Amino acid sequence: MTKLHPIGLALALALGCTSSNPPAPPVDASVANDLGASDASDAAPSIDLGEEDVPPPPPAWPRELQPARVMGEARGFRAVRAIIHAHSVHSHDACDGRPYVDGGPNQPCLQSFRAALCRTKIDVIFLTEHDSLMATVPFPTVLQMRSGDEPVMEAGQLVGSRIACPDGHRVLLLPGAENDLMPIALRRHPDMLNGSLADAYNANNPAAVRRFREAGALVAIPHVEQRSIEYLREIEPDVLEVYNVHANLDPRIAGPHLGYNVGPALADILRFQRSGTGLDPEMLFMVFFQESANDLRKWSTLLAEGRRIPGVAASDAHENVLPAPLTDGERGDSYRRVFRWFSNELWVRGELTRESAVEALRESRTFVAFEAFGTPVGFSYTAQTGERTREIGEEIMLSEAPVLRATRPRVNALDPSLPAPSMRLRLLRAERSGEWTEVAASDTGDVSFTPTTAGAYRAEVRITPRHVQPYLPGLERLMREVPWVYSSPIYVR
Repeated sequence: MTKLHPIGLALALALGCTSSNPPAPPVDASVANDLGASDASDAAPSIDLGEEDVPPPPPAWPRELQPARVMGEARGFRAVRAIIHAHSVHSHDACDGRPYVDGGPNQPCLQSFRAALCRTKIDVIFLTEHDSLMATVPFPTVLQMRSGDEPVMEAGQLVGSRIACPDGHRVLLLPGAENDLMPIALRRHPDMLNGSLADAYNANNPAAVRRFREAGALVAIPHVEQRSIEYLREIEPDVLEVYNVHANLDPRIAGPHLGYNVGPALADILRFQRSGTGLDPEMLFMVFFQESANDLRKWSTLLAEGRRIPGVAASDAHENVLPAPLTDGERGDSYRRVFRWFSNELWVRGELTRESAVEALRESRTFVAFEAFGTPVGFSYTAQTGERTREIGEEIMLSEAPVLRATRPRVNALDPSLPAPSMRLRLLRAERSGEWTEVAASDTGDVSFTPTTAGAYRAEVRITPRHVQPYLPGLERLMREVPWVYSSPIYVR
């Protein structure tokens, strides 16, 4: 695979999408000007500070995450950290286009993947491999189990595995695929179509959905920004992506589907490869992160029409985007870095198993946490009906006079020397128009709301992460309000 100029990150991210999105042509540094950025030599101006004017460096920003249990346990449920939509050595475009080397898996890439799961304390990962490799091997091979891994069996069949991390943490791996549809937590390969397993994986109609569900999967829709609302209605997915990271930087997606000019972000990315800027590579996410109003609108419409669908954020990690190291010596798109940026929190009942993880996702007991800005501790979203507390994802009758309540989180283990972030807590109702109607909000405290109209209501936390500004010298203009938490809805019928 041809090495990429750093400015080509945007186009390279497209290699992580489905086969319906062909790779874009290479881009050289001169394209930065055409996209609205300055010449690369001007991207990080030199500033001569007197010795007495140089501020002390901020405390080290953590490269790893603490266990998800810091986000809370209540009423028999606990938060587990999940990655949904990620590729390992059974996707043709993973590992810089070399997932297999000399007839076997690319071991350095596979070990990077496994180590990242441990370092970021992922509890469960829903793998999503492309068909061109996954359809050519026996189903158990997709898990690439190694010595010390624990098989997860059902009815005598291997349906998952667990990695035992050096520190005692354990990661549950569940197989799945991503082509036009994204079946996750498959128990087996789907039945063949036209005598072909590849055809079965690439099918994209309601019959394909039935085949995947018969093979034990939940069916998700990847890259929602590129799907019509009519298609989503026809498929009736179990899970919907409401954010996919590569859409932020691929100009073929960001411009047409998100209305977002990637040019300035592309130029800023160059700074994170140059020493002397003082920029912390962990803050690269702040450069390009834009929420997908396109995805959120479609989610709102489907919910307002009466469907129950959890919204998830897609890592879409491949280690095929930015092989060049940033100033910390680690490649820009390392599995660890991408898994560190955001995750999906599943509100699991009791022990984490394949069954409890799938149940939490199916029942919409989920929220998205953009942990690049810190782990949200203390967030909860419930409904109170009399003496009973109801959870995210539950259905409640309007006649029960439910009171919706969301509690304000704090940044886990935030160093007191850093500036304080500000945040806004909101309750939103889905509308058929695709809009989200704000029904309650607070800049300082918790929020509660008694609905008088049936509908799907979700909670959202937006943050102005001033606490990360010291890690972005020279890029203070990036400081803005961004989403920190998206909850799935509580359904009031």
